[in-house]
This record gives sequence, C-alpha cells and structure tokens, in this order.
Amino acid sequence: MSVLSGIVSTALHGTQPPYAHMSEEDAELFYTTLNALLVYANEQLHVVRPQTLRVRPENPLMIYANGGRVSEELWRRRALVADFVRENPRGLSREQLAVARPWRYALRDAFCVLDATPDRLVAMNQDRLFVVGAMQDPADEHVHGTPSLDLLTLLPFKGGIVPSGMTLHLSPRPVAGALPSIVEQARELAARPVIATAHDLVAYARMIPDEENRVGPLFQQRVDEGFASGALA
Repeated sequence: MSVLSGIVSTALHGTQPPYAHMSEEDAELFYTTLNALLVYANEQLHVVRPQTLRVRPENPLMIYANGGRVSEELWRRRALVADFVRENPRGLSREQLAVARPWRYALRDAFCVLDATPDRLVAMNQDRLFVVGAMQDPADEHVHGTPSLDLLTLLPFKGGIVPSGMTLHLSPRPVAGALPSIVEQARELAARPVIATAHDLVAYARMIPDEENRVGPLFQQRVDEGFASGALA
C-alpha cells in the first residue's frame, strides 16, 4: 500500500460511496437532465452553434457532443441552474427537476486524485477530501495515475457524489519534488470530515461564491486554449 493509499484508508474509516455504478435507468435520468440543462445554458451563453450540441448516436447515455465546452461555461455560472429549474423550458418531469435542483451548488475545482478503485475515487482540493462514486464505468478507468491533477465538477446525485460526465486531465503526475507536499497536505486534510454525501457536497459548495474560479490561472489558460483549438470539446 502506498503512503497516500494508507492516508486515504485511515481518513475513510471504511466509508463507502453512498452512490456508485449507475444503472441504465439512472444513467438515462442523469444524462437526459444534464443534456437538457446544457441546451438551456447554450441558449443563454451562446457557446457553440445549437445544431452542433447533439446526442452521440454511438452512446446516447453520455454528455452531448460538444457538451464539454458548454459544460465548462455552465459550471462557472452555476446560478443558471436555478433559472433552468424555475423556468423548466424543456418540460422536464418532477423527477428530473429534483435531480437538477441541487446542481445549483455544483463544485468545479482542480482536484488531486489520491486513490481510485472501481467503486470510487478519492480526490483532494485545497481544504477537503471527497469520495466520488463511479458512474457507468469503473471509477479507476478514468484516472491517469495517483496522484494526478484533474479538473472535475462534482454533482450531488441519489444521495452521493458523481462527476459531471467530463474529466479534464490537467497533469498526469506531480511535478518534480511535489510529492512530499501532496502527502503532507493529504495527511492534514485527512483529519477533517470527509465530503462523501450529496448533503455534504451541497453544504460545502454553498459556502463558495458563485464568481470564484478555483482553477489556477495557468491551468485555466490551458483549458481555454484546449476548447478554443478544438482539442477539447
């Protein structure tokens, strides 16, 4: 067991993700809600041409094609979610609106992924550890390494925490000499309550101002350039 895995194990005390491994029914609920929200956000923000924001024929149960760029703009303006739920322009069901409502407090942040299993990943931001449940695929299939740095937006769903359907890999490995600092920070944060439930996430994210960008300028520039060039979509 690595040092980081040992720290994570101690911090979790056997905690399992409250929600993991989406069924096809849950995936349909999640993605029909999310994609309707992306269409609305694009109508408000004019990010991509409307006709390019479309279902992926090979896999309809995932974020729309070109939805990543819209998603990036949406979660930086998460207050739009409240407008979407109030107006319900797509005629969503009560169940879908109940799913979308707490996304008003989505958490977009740069996370250091400390540990990953098929069921969940454990990620660290500047002041907490987060337990994020697997979606359709095993959680560790989308992790380049531990530790690694990813841009994630975390959403409450069915009592647990899941990613928003898109992960941007910022750095697959620590820069030279950074590992001791990562271990030290992880050990410090392991003494704090772990964010593992939807309630935990909403309570935490409520405290973050909507206008605050928690991604550093250098990484934000790389993300912006990636979308502008088409390398990211």
